[in-house]
Amino acid sequence: MKIISIAAIAFCGTKKYTTGIRSTIDGNNFCGGSLISPTHVLTTTACLGSSTKPANWVSVGTHYLDGTQDGEQIKVVSAQNHTGYNSTRGSYDVALLTLEKPSKFKPVQLPAADDSDVIPGMRSKLVGWGYTSYPNGSKLIGKDSCDGDTGGPVIKERGSGDDDDIVIGLVSWGSECGAGYSTEFHACPKP
Repeated sequence: MKIISIAAIAFCGTKKYTTGIRSTIDGNNFCGGSLISPTHVLTTTACLGSSTKPANWVSVGTHYLDGTQDGEQIKVVSAQNHTGYNSTRGSYDVALLTLEKPSKFKPVQLPAADDSDVIPGMRSKLVGWGYTSYPNGSKLIGKDSCDGDTGGPVIKERGSGDDDDIVIGLVSWGSECGAGYSTEFHACPKP
């Protein structure tokens, strides 16, 4: 798992509210998400999967891209995209996964309803399962989202630990892993 904005790999035992979304219990994480309650994961519509790669499982509390070495692997029992989602414009690219059983890991906090947690120009971090390096070194890693980061949280850190992190958005899409293109982040919509 990586954290963008400080160009670092997350250490084991940190950001355990970040989930991986996978088709099989021990398969590769193809998307990210955020544990927002013991039984709910916030992600993007693209991460709901497809008929060939469905979002059947989430891995919680692990730092492995695949397998069952640590953390939890919990079955997804339902998935719902935002009713306002528009695939052409990409608006409301938010989805909610419901888990079969509660996770033992602490969920990330949601932003305040009055938007006071988001300040224009503030620093934030992206946590995801995307590439952290390329064999030929031609991509700019640590400055943008990459393949596998979609659905992952954009967070505001308020202290030195993870207990008071706030998810303020999601990685919706990106292009070329920092090669001069932008990444689109979606703010968490108000209920």
